[in-house]
Amino acid sequence: KKSLLINKRYEFFKKKLIDSRFRYLVTNSKFFRIANERAKRFKKFFNNLSEQINKIYKELTKTISSPYGGTAFLTIENREQPFLGKIFFTAIPPSKSFQTTQNLSGGEKTIALLSLVLSFVEILQQPFILFDEIDSFLDAWFTERFFLLLKRLSKTIKIQTCIITLKIRFFL
Repeated sequence: KKSLLINKRYEFFKKKLIDSRFRYLVTNSKFFRIANERAKRFKKFFNNLSEQINKIYKELTKTISSPYGGTAFLTIENREQPFLGKIFFTAIPPSKSFQTTQNLSGGEKTIALLSLVLSFVEILQQPFILFDEIDSFLDAWFTERFFLLLKRLSKTIKIQTCIITLKIRFFL
């Protein structure tokens, strides 16, 4: 009688172990499928954002002497597992060599930041943006370029923009 009870308990736990292993395999395959889809979507968005940043940065930094403008891009520290590394944003103004963002002037940093923010706005089709004295480090030429870009965006993606500024020139 005792060995029969032990055999029943053994069979019961053996079945539970098999069920648990099966549930683990099913859950694990779902997890990896979701993780792969997440990484695929992230990479697609990341590449799209990096292209858009460069496009907007070029538009903001084009001059007569530099008709192609500067270059801006994103890089991932860990391309295989993008969620486990850092993302780096690099902006190279026209006619300048590669340098860290810390070495850029206030206006150059502002233009780089604007290209990043406006890229998100354009890709995600945001309906409204609020800027608070974003033009404080911009000279008259960059202020005008920024204004023209906002005008274009307001027509192409139908965004509304509210800008708080102390520069009268911005509105002229």
